[in-house]
Amino acid sequence: MNRMQMIRNKIDSLPQGSNSPSNHYWCVTCKKFFVLDKPECPYMTGMCVNTPIAVENLAPESTEALEKFGLFYPKIPQRILSSIITGDFGETGRKLAKAYLDFTDEWKFSIARQQPLQTVKSFIIVLTGCETAQRINRESITFVLMDAGKIWQKDNIKTVLEGSLAYLRKVLNIKQELNIDFIDILGEREVGKYYCAKCGMFFEFGLRREEVTCPLMAQKCMFDPQHIEKVKYTSDKLVKQFEITPDIYKRFISCVDNRKDFTGELRSLLKEWKINSNQEKIKATLE
Repeated sequence: MNRMQMIRNKIDSLPQGSNSPSNHYWCVTCKKFFVLDKPECPYMTGMCVNTPIAVENLAPESTEALEKFGLFYPKIPQRILSSIITGDFGETGRKLAKAYLDFTDEWKFSIARQQPLQTVKSFIIVLTGCETAQRINRESITFVLMDAGKIWQKDNIKTVLEGSLAYLRKVLNIKQELNIDFIDILGEREVGKYYCAKCGMFFEFGLRREEVTCPLMAQKCMFDPQHIEKVKYTSDKLVKQFEITPDIYKRFISCVDNRKDFTGELRSLLKEWKINSNQEKIKATLE
């Protein structure tokens, strides 16, 4: 018996996970969140020692885990949002913040309202796709968005977030004023787009490199995502990632009143990812 078969046998002998009535799961190790029919890792099926955890059995940890959506996943939903939010920015921001809190309630993040600063930070990162620093004193908290101009018109997202923060400050009972500012770190340099041939996930973050360490499992994963120009893949891999990722961006997009059709914008974004098929399936996960 070879080593891989021994590992496989050991994994099969371990206790099985429990089914989630809502199909809502999370992983305590890689901090991914999934919509699944059964508690089996959809990316490393047959290899991962962990089982996804039903949210009904164990509530997810701090909303910090959700930040990975904004920090590392493809910025396609955020760029679509930046193109379809064209007016009523403050009210749209309020709706987006409410949608986020509703989402955390559905996914059993009961701790979200006990960690107001963390929850606000996570909301900003998930919505904008930007790394965010905080400058805090007794009177105010300023969230500094990094390289927001690569995704958004800064004036627009500032007004959107001002509406969001006014709502969150009231609901989460935050005493300080909440402000938004910006800083450019990468400048004109290209952001990296990556694909992992082993787990089939797509990532977008940091400066472009030929390969990177997995941003979700930096200490444990044995495989290196490579820049998309170096690898071949099919559109069904991206479809799968969209389909099993929780629907937070679909909720965000639904908050935009009188939104224009984003078929053309999505087609352009998918071409950047070398995707020329299954556009309708991907669009269906976002609207």
